[in-house]
Amino acid sequence: MAKAGAFLYLSSADIDRLDLKPPEIIDAVEEAFIALARGGARSVPKSGFDVTPSTFFHAMPARYDKKNAIGIKWIGTALNEGHGLPHINAMIVLNDLETAVVRAVMDGTTITAIRPSAVSVVAARRLARKNASRISFYPCGIQARAHLDAFAGEFPIAQVTCLSRRRETAEAFAAYARAKGLEAKIVTEPRDAVRDQDIVVSSAPRAADLAKILDPSWLSPGAFVSGVDLARAWQCRDLRQVELLATDNHQQSREAAATGVISWVGEYDADLSELASGAHPGRTTDTQRAFFVHPGLGLGDIAIASLVQARARALGLGMWLPR
Repeated sequence: MAKAGAFLYLSSADIDRLDLKPPEIIDAVEEAFIALARGGARSVPKSGFDVTPSTFFHAMPARYDKKNAIGIKWIGTALNEGHGLPHINAMIVLNDLETAVVRAVMDGTTITAIRPSAVSVVAARRLARKNASRISFYPCGIQARAHLDAFAGEFPIAQVTCLSRRRETAEAFAAYARAKGLEAKIVTEPRDAVRDQDIVVSSAPRAADLAKILDPSWLSPGAFVSGVDLARAWQCRDLRQVELLATDNHQQSREAAATGVISWVGEYDADLSELASGAHPGRTTDTQRAFFVHPGLGLGDIAIASLVQARARALGLGMWLPR
């Protein structure tokens, strides 16, 4: 229960001090999507404003009964490299589900950075081969690092392939992978980032001039793709050629396709709640190719925010602010 007339404020530094590990974040997200399948949570598609191809503002609400929480993430993104500012800016508000009192307000940028990797791994637990050891990334920024951290703790990753728009970004990421004891190589041809890979992670940002440089026909038997970028980097006309096509939420993906945010306009075999709860079996053979597209459902953010809020209170972190 929140303090009367006050709420807990958590900065990005406070959240970093919690030192949350990928496995507990992944488990928190998985539990929330199982609850969604069983009626113990609800999340509606994001809504907001797309100002330019690379600048948008979205509200992402969700309810999570087990945590007695309901909340919303407000996020804005813009290509800010020229301004020396972060690309993503977000805040999260958590309310008590019973009393409607604001329990916590926290920086959402860190949570936004780690949530997609947790969602990817929850999907990969059902859609990737258990012995997957080769993983590839395009491009090689923040999402690549978060995904490598998450996947390396879940799968026997040994080889990392790096493709990026800038050579220095790929080199920095390769060095990051090698520091984790992994073999890493840099490639310049898109085909080399897809063929012979067990797992491919694409996280290209929104941009008007973004080229669809990846082709699903290059995927090897048994490969798994996490399209963090809503498959922006992929030639989606041939996406249905893979044996398993999944998304984080059917309704959200339909709406995103209707507005052109997702290029793939067809249906999916399963969404994440169906996979997490076992309503859909996921991968059933070692040769099936699986592609997961996730626009980013707010439930994942609220699940992590609930974990953050509980841990921060237990450790006495954050600042109580008056209403």
